[in-house]
Amino acid sequence: MIAYKFRSATEIAFAFDIIIKKRLHCSEWINLNDPMEGMFAYSRGTKPGFDIAKRVMGITEAKRKYKICSLSATYDSHLLWAHYAGGFAGVAIEIELPENDPRIKKVEARGVFAFVDLESALDEDAVAKTILFSKYEEWAYEKEIRILHDQTFFKLEKPIKRVIAGHRMPKALFQVLNITCNGLGITFNKIGIGERGLYLDPVPPPKSVKKTLS
Repeated sequence: MIAYKFRSATEIAFAFDIIIKKRLHCSEWINLNDPMEGMFAYSRGTKPGFDIAKRVMGITEAKRKYKICSLSATYDSHLLWAHYAGGFAGVAIEIELPENDPRIKKVEARGVFAFVDLESALDEDAVAKTILFSKYEEWAYEKEIRILHDQTFFKLEKPIKRVIAGHRMPKALFQVLNITCNGLGITFNKIGIGERGLYLDPVPPPKSVKKTLS
């Protein structure tokens, strides 16, 4: 599965961490930019003796153990470059994620809240994952691919294949990324903007680069 991680020029240290250390940082979901992240509504139980508070607490506790890394299925979105790559001054990193990994899914669109039928929610951990793998439908433009992980870093099985620089990236940073990517055997492109949308513009390698990075 191919996914893209956007970073602004002011967060470029995180981009180099991905490129060189081959890992993705996972954040506490409560700190993400959607204030309704992880929130859920639920039906009241009708079974005699059903403990609503206990079930809600169980789901809430199950959610707390997970962290999130958000990526996109696409690089060719003006809004993603504007919102997450510093207005085209940052970078998009192409990442190959493992297929059929239960920790990785495309985010499902929903209403403002995820809805949970508490009486049928026997597996509280599964319910927590369902909630965290969903997001309010107004965020659908992100085409988000999400990693749920119980660790701070998600180690990548395969090396980075491509790095895409924004067309407003500072020149010095652009040159450093070009040298780094060529030294690691990573394809380096610049985002182009045309009448038909965004496209990948090839970048010539530096005049002299030795593959000394590891």
